[in-house]
Amino acid sequence: GYHGTAYYPSTTDLQSSLTIYNSSSSKFTLSVMGVVSLLIPIVAAYIWYAWRSLDRNKLTKEEFEGTQEEGY
Repeated sequence: GYHGTAYYPSTTDLQSSLTIYNSSSSKFTLSVMGVVSLLIPIVAAYIWYAWRSLDRNKLTKEEFEGTQEEGY
């Protein structure tokens, strides 16, 4: 609000009203949220890539039943 005026006044205690100053995040919190917001698309792209890679090679019936010779 204007000059510390509460934009969400409390009905029980006026000292507990929300102002821009006491309801905003700290500079550190905003920095962390900024970094996380940049990392989320990278993590989502990796999950999509890994999921697509796993779905690319389907199991055969022999692999599923375990009748194929093991390679190790």
